[in-house]
Amino acid sequence: MKKYNWGIIGAGWIANEFAEDLKLLPGARLHAIASRSKERAAAFAKKHNIPVSYGSWEELSADPDIDIVYVATHHIHHFENSLASLEAGKAVLCEKSFTMNRRELEVLVRKAREKDVFLMEAMWPRFLPSTRKVLEIAKSSELGLLHDIYADFGERTPYDPDNRIYDPAKGGGALLDIGVYPLFLSLLMAGTAKNIQASVRFAENGADQSCNMIIEHNNHIVSSLNCTLLTDTPVEANLIFEKGWIRMESWWLTPGPITIHRHGKDPELIEFTNVSPNGVPEPGSGYHYEASEVMHCLDEGLTESPLLPLDFSLELMGTLDRVREICGISYKQDKQD
Repeated sequence: MKKYNWGIIGAGWIANEFAEDLKLLPGARLHAIASRSKERAAAFAKKHNIPVSYGSWEELSADPDIDIVYVATHHIHHFENSLASLEAGKAVLCEKSFTMNRRELEVLVRKAREKDVFLMEAMWPRFLPSTRKVLEIAKSSELGLLHDIYADFGERTPYDPDNRIYDPAKGGGALLDIGVYPLFLSLLMAGTAKNIQASVRFAENGADQSCNMIIEHNNHIVSSLNCTLLTDTPVEANLIFEKGWIRMESWWLTPGPITIHRHGKDPELIEFTNVSPNGVPEPGSGYHYEASEVMHCLDEGLTESPLLPLDFSLELMGTLDRVREICGISYKQDKQD
């Protein structure tokens, strides 16, 4: 099995979760971590037994021993971190939202294709067994045509202008941080957003606290989507078909069960817990699925994933732009040349 050296840019919570899951993959080796704080990078390296730590992002991108860079910084830094890594010829897995807008992402995609280097958004629900199963059922026509999608993501986060998620200067706001998930699911299942209606609630400092979207797709499919920082919500996704519906149970964007409701039949619960040969559930939060996809693509000589192609990410980023325009959500990156 080919081994790949991974480097992580950013030493926050999501980087920690990803580092833990990467240890589950025999083909992955955590080689380096970078943070703007040398001390923080060193502490992260010690915790995860990573041999190299850097006090700047640029040093990691330039490290000749790294094969794949995982970008885990704030949204506003995704563009510069990914671009530097692509310029250095590194494969890149970048956290969502991919960039601040579609224009930035177009630059990254052009660079990746120009240099023939792998690039993918770290939209981890796409690679979970539950999502794959839902897609399989939908494509089988077992439940007939898809009619409606209901998906939400709400997590109560009290207003604090010093909190990154409430700081527009750091790319904060509900839509780019958590609204991207239900929007991703709607485009994955129903395709291009033809017509969009959206409404927003703003915090005192102008950060978006919640956003509701109604989207019309082809084939008369309608998605009703919600994201909010104001309260906890069920965090469920329900897909309504001609002959029944599928519920992706609470915290649908994480590894978890789905329930298939077929008209006239008892509900069928399908769980996706990974179980080792001795019957003990295996560890992992689910981030190893996306990491495994990156390495599989590199094994096959691919520069983008057929499961999450760059054109899909461009469409997702463009749809986020359209929602923000409707709602009046803007960032300084939108005004830059």
